[in-house]
Amino acid sequence: MSLRNVAAACLFILGLTHLAATTQAYPAPSVAVSIKPVHSLVSGLMAGAGKPVLIVKGSRSPHSYSLKPSDARILNRADLIIWMGPTLEMFLEKPILALGEKSQTVTLENKNSSDPHLWLSPIRAASIIDQVLGAIIKIDPQRAGLYNNNANILKSRLNTLLVDGRQQLNSLKDTPFLVYHDAWSHFATAFGLSISGTIALNPERPPGAKRISEIRDLVGTSEIRCLFKEPQFNSPLVSTILQGHDRIRVLELDPLGATLPPGPDLYFKMMEDNIRAVASCL
Repeated sequence: MSLRNVAAACLFILGLTHLAATTQAYPAPSVAVSIKPVHSLVSGLMAGAGKPVLIVKGSRSPHSYSLKPSDARILNRADLIIWMGPTLEMFLEKPILALGEKSQTVTLENKNSSDPHLWLSPIRAASIIDQVLGAIIKIDPQRAGLYNNNANILKSRLNTLLVDGRQQLNSLKDTPFLVYHDAWSHFATAFGLSISGTIALNPERPPGAKRISEIRDLVGTSEIRCLFKEPQFNSPLVSTILQGHDRIRVLELDPLGATLPPGPDLYFKMMEDNIRAVASCL
C-alpha cells in the first residue's frame, strides 16, 4: 500500500474515531413521539444516537386515549415532542400548550387535510422525516451527519415501498371497497385506489341510522368486493351493514401497527401487511 493510501486510511479511521467520540460526548436528546408508526420513523432517524419514547403503546387508538401520569412525566422530560396534531390526538393538546417553550414541538398535521393519517402514504411519510430531521438537528447539531444519513436510508426504503405497493395494486385502481374508519384517503391516493365509502366518519361516534342506511344502499347497488375493518374498532355494525351480502369479504387494515412491536421496522411491516391485505381481497 502506498504512503498516500495509508495516510488516507488513517484519516478515515481518525474520522470515525472522532465521530464516535463526539457521539459519546453528547447525550442523545430526549424525544417523545405520540403514535407507533411515527415513532417507528423517528426510531430509524435516530438510529445510532438514541431511542425515542413512545406515548400511545400497544393497540390503543389515539382517538380515545387518555393521558396517564407516566405520559405526563415523559412530556415534561422531553427535549422534543413529535405529534400529529389536535385533530387526531386531542388528549395531547392541553398538555403541550401547558409546556410552553419548555420543549420544542413538531406538529405534523396538515391543516388543509380532513384526514390526519398522513403516515399511511409513503410520500407523506417522507415529508414527516424531513420535518423531524430539521427539528432534531436543531437540538442536536453534533449528529447532523448521522441524522442526514439515516434520513436518506429511510426515504430510499419508503420509495421502494411505494414502487412495490403500486406494482401489487396497479390492477385494482377501479375496484371499489369500503373502510370502517375515515383514515385511508392518503393510502388510497398514494397507491391509486378507489374508496367507495366509509362507515364511521368519526370513530368516536357510532354512525346514526341514516348513515347506516346510506351504506347499506351503497353496498346493495355497487360492485363493492370488500370491507376493511380495523383492530382498534371492533364494531358490530359491520355485520349489520353486510347482512344479506355474503359476496363481500371482510378483512383487516391496521393504521397503527397494533400487534407489532415498536421500533424502526414497524412502519414498513405495517404498510406491507396493509398492501397485501388490499391485494388479497380486491
